[in-house]
Amino acid sequence: MHFTDEQPFLDAIFARYSDDGPRLVYADFLDEAGEPERAELVRVQLALARIPDAHPRRAELVNREAELRDAHSARWTEPLAGLVTAVEFRRGVPDSVTVTAGAFLERGAELFRTARVRRLRLLDAAEAIEKVAESPLLAAVRELDLCGNELGHAGVARLVGSPHLGALAALDLGFNGLDDRAAAALARSSALVNLSVLALNDNDTITCDGVRELAASPFFAGLRRLDLSGNTVGARGAAALTARVAFPHLHTLGLRGNPLGDEGAEHLARSPLLARVLARARALDLRDAEIGSAGAAAIAGSPALARCATLDLSGNEFGEAGFVRFAAAPGLSGLRTVRLARNRITDAGLSAVRSRLPALLKQLRLLDLSGNRLTRYGIGLLHAARGESGVVLDVSNNVQASAGGEVPVAVGDVVSDVFRRVDEAAELRWRIAHPQTLPRS
Repeated sequence: MHFTDEQPFLDAIFARYSDDGPRLVYADFLDEAGEPERAELVRVQLALARIPDAHPRRAELVNREAELRDAHSARWTEPLAGLVTAVEFRRGVPDSVTVTAGAFLERGAELFRTARVRRLRLLDAAEAIEKVAESPLLAAVRELDLCGNELGHAGVARLVGSPHLGALAALDLGFNGLDDRAAAALARSSALVNLSVLALNDNDTITCDGVRELAASPFFAGLRRLDLSGNTVGARGAAALTARVAFPHLHTLGLRGNPLGDEGAEHLARSPLLARVLARARALDLRDAEIGSAGAAAIAGSPALARCATLDLSGNEFGEAGFVRFAAAPGLSGLRTVRLARNRITDAGLSAVRSRLPALLKQLRLLDLSGNRLTRYGIGLLHAARGESGVVLDVSNNVQASAGGEVPVAVGDVVSDVFRRVDEAAELRWRIAHPQTLPRS
C-alpha cells in the first residue's frame, strides 16, 4: 500500500479530527488493502477512547493494542526511521512524533512531507527555542509538547513571539522551570488565541500572581483544559481561577500539589467551575494540597460532588477531625473510588463515624486509607462495616498492617505479651535463685 493511497482517507480524518466516522471508513479501507492488523488497531484504539477506565473489556483491549504495536509498529512507521525518536498512534493514526529540536530544524520539511504531524514533541529545545519559534513548520502543528525542556521564562517569551502559532490548540510546558513571568508572557500573547489546552504542571513557582494573569487574559477565554498541578498556587490563586468571569469554558483543571489550604478548597467547593469539571470528568484530584479539616468538609459538602465518582484527597493530613467531617457529609452517594491516604486518620476517626461506614462502603469500589495511623481495632471496624460488599480496602502502611492489608496482631496485645514474658522470665530467675522459697505472689 503506497502512502498516496491513504491520502483521501487521511484528509477526511484530519478534516473531522474528533469524529470516529472517517476513521472507521479508513479501517474498512485498510482491511480491503490487505492490512487487517492496522485496521484492527484503528478499531481497538477507537474503542479504548470511548470506554471508561473501569470498563470490563478495557484490560483486554489494552493488551491487544500493545500486541499489535509491538508486532507491527516498526513496519508501519518505517518511512520515519531515522527522522524521529518516537511515533505514537492515536485513535488509529500515527499523528504524534517526538524529535530533537536539532533534527526538527535540519529535516523538519522532510518529516512533514512524510507524515501527518498533528502533535509535535520536541526534545533538547532550550538552546534552539528562538530558531524553533521562527520555523514556518509550526503553522501546521496543532499540539506542541515542550515538556521537560527547562525553557525558563526567557524561553517562553521567545516562543510566544513566534508568528506561526495561530493554529495551535494545545501547548505543554510542564517541567520547564517557569514562574509568574512566564505565565504573564503567555497571558499577553495574542498568538495563542486559539489555544484550548494548556499544561503548566510541575513548574513549582507559578503562584497566585501568574494565575491571575492567566485568568484575566482575553486570549485564554476559550481555554478548556488547564493543568497547574505541582506549583505554588494558594488560596488567592484558587479565588482567581474560580471567579465567575475567569475561563468560562474551562472544564478540566489540574490542581494537585498546590498549597490551596482550607480557604482555597472552600473557593473551589462553592464555584461553578467545580460543577463543570465534575460534570465532564467525574473525578477530582486534590492530592498534597495542604487541605485541613475545614477544607475536607467543604469539598465533601459541595453540591457539585454529587457528580464525582473518583475523589483523591491523599496527602493532606487533615487528621481525625477532617475525616469525621468528610465521612459525615450527606452528598457522597456518587462516589465509587475514594483515596484518603496519608491523612493522619486514627481509629478514633473511624469509631466516630462507625454507623455511617456500612452505607459508605456498600457504594464504594475502592477505599484507600493507606499510610494513616490505624491499628487492628480501626481496621477491624472497616472489615466489619464492609460485610459482604465487594469494596477493596487498602490499609497498607498503617500502624499495624501487612502488605496485604491484614493485621497480624493488635498493639495492645503485643505490649501485654511482652510484659507477660518479662514477668515470666523474672519469675523463673527468682525460683532458680531461691529453690527453697515459696513463689512470690
